Amino acid sequence: MSPGEPWLDLDEQEARKSRLRVRVAMVVVMAVLLLVAGMLWMQGAERRAILDMAPEKRAAVFQQSLASFESLCGEDPGFALSSDCRRQARFLRQFPECVGACQEQVSRYLGGATR
Repeated sequence: MSPGEPWLDLDEQEARKSRLRVRVAMVVVMAVLLLVAGMLWMQGAERRAILDMAPEKRAAVFQQSLASFESLCGEDPGFALSSDCRRQARFLRQFPECVGACQEQVSRYLGGATR
């Protein structure tokens, strides 16, 4: 018997400890699930912002970004710039305007992945 709860026998004390462990585990699982959900939501924030743009503005941003990508990454830029090219390719892939030739260009840096 614990000194704080002398009226509980050992089985009742163990049952309380077990329930407490289950509650703590549930809180930890819920916290992890919320963290994962938040991370997934944040990953889609850039795409949502792109899709929320006015079509003319989105097209202008896409054209400017594509031109920048082509000038930097059109020919093999070498290892030093490949991470920049991957970043730009991931950004371009989020535009609905990135089809056909654009998809082919960005797939070189994204391992052929598509939306």
